[in-house]
Amino acid sequence: MKARQPTSNRQGTRGSVLIAVLAVILLLSFLVSSFLEEAVEDLEYRSIFSEPMDVRSYAFSIMEVALATIHEVALIDEGKIHALEQGWSDPLTYAKIKVPNGWEVEVRFEDESRKLSINTMSEEMLILLFEESLELDFGTSRELSSMLLDWIDADDSRRLNGAESEDYLRRNPPYKAANKPLQSLEELRLIEIWEDEFFDERGQPNELFQRFASMVSVYNGSKVNLNNASAEVLELLSLKDGYDDRTLFDGLEPEKPYLTATPESVDPSRSGVEVTLLRITVRVLRGNVPFTISALLEPDFTEQSDANQSIPAGRRDDDVVRTGSVEEQDRINYPFRILYLSEFMPIEPNLTRPARYSEIDIELD
Repeated sequence: MKARQPTSNRQGTRGSVLIAVLAVILLLSFLVSSFLEEAVEDLEYRSIFSEPMDVRSYAFSIMEVALATIHEVALIDEGKIHALEQGWSDPLTYAKIKVPNGWEVEVRFEDESRKLSINTMSEEMLILLFEESLELDFGTSRELSSMLLDWIDADDSRRLNGAESEDYLRRNPPYKAANKPLQSLEELRLIEIWEDEFFDERGQPNELFQRFASMVSVYNGSKVNLNNASAEVLELLSLKDGYDDRTLFDGLEPEKPYLTATPESVDPSRSGVEVTLLRITVRVLRGNVPFTISALLEPDFTEQSDANQSIPAGRRDDDVVRTGSVEEQDRINYPFRILYLSEFMPIEPNLTRPARYSEIDIELD
């Protein structure tokens, strides 16, 4: 006759089996939860591209709201925009737009005219920037300025410390000097001396490049907007013009903390108080994938827009079929001139606080 297994051994075996079953259930629960989470994210991702027109049209609608807000505020303030404090910093609130549930919307403004124009700067100004703002030595400053001016001027005459196409054609691979304005600051990596001072051994922009990029623009060819200029830009302009940048914004009213007229001490040929070049970025988030559009534009409030100018005499607006022709668009007189429009994620702009705010200013929510 078989000997009976002790009760304690049978209970221990059952406990082990129960623990194993619970462990398997826990593992399966974890795997199912992970699968469901990834499936939901995948569905949200696919939903972005299954209904692209909805997201895209909504993003462009928000862009139109932002432009309309700026235009309306400008018309209230004599057709000029100076700074965000005029009231156009939050166009969704201004226009009382309610964002649909499940959507996130961000509108960002960057005043490109707060920077110096690298393509129109004089050699004297360039050297001043290198020596005073970037703290480069005498010889390097002059080499950098000569190399840049030779790269962007239309002729092939080499400056004392410069280089032209015949020098770059000796490289491997060979290439010619552009002999036209810079299209991007990344183009500086092709220029002698610049490639060593502003880029690392892998050709990536270094810290000196970032400091330089925060002060200059390849897009702005007009005056610097003093209202939004950084402390470094204001200091450089004050050194050139001979005024004290620390007192430039003294006496501004709390409800209007920006200049509306160019001070007498400032050279009006290179400094102003208006936004002449504005970048607007609209980011719409639906699910985990953002859809972003970015536009670089010039405000043009010289003429009042009138959509009815394209309607023939004696006909009502409802009777007219608009085809979107160039002639119709010209007659509308759109209050902005769009220079660049992108539907890709832009590089994060180097946003800096306007220098008219000191470090001890207290901001109230």
